[in-house]
Amino acid sequence: MNSNIVDNVRNYFGSSFPDEVALDQAYLHMGVFMGWVIKNDFYSDDYEDEYGAQIIHFMNNEISPIILAETLDGIIDYSLFRETLKPFVRTYYGGGQYLADYQHTLSDGLNSMFHVKDSWENFDAMKSVISDRYQDWLSS
Repeated sequence: MNSNIVDNVRNYFGSSFPDEVALDQAYLHMGVFMGWVIKNDFYSDDYEDEYGAQIIHFMNNEISPIILAETLDGIIDYSLFRETLKPFVRTYYGGGQYLADYQHTLSDGLNSMFHVKDSWENFDAMKSVISDRYQDWLSS
C-alpha cells in the first residue's frame, strides 16, 4: 500500500457501486477536489509539469471534474499538492471529512454519491464548502 496515495478510484468499484450509473461517476468526487486545488493554485510544480495542459483546460472550464480525475488515472497522491497544502489534505480529505461534506452537499436525496451530476454548479457548490473548511483549518 502506497502511503502517498490519498484516494484511488479503484476503491469504489465493487459490489456497492450502483449498476445504473456509468463507471466514470466514481471519479467525480476526486475531480471536484482536484479542481478546487487547481482553481486555488495549490498544485505542485511536478503536477504542473506533467499535467499543465489539463490545468489550463480545467481553468477555462473546457474539461469537467470527471475528465480531470481521469487524466490522473483516478489516483490522487500527495505529490500533486504544494507542501503547504499537504497537512490540510491529510486532515480534511484523508480524515474522511471531505467525503462527508461532498455527500451532504451534493448527494443528499440521491441514491448515492455516484449519482451526483458532473456540472459546474455542483463544482461551485463544493468549491465553496472546501474553501470554508480550508479557512477554518487555517485559523485553528
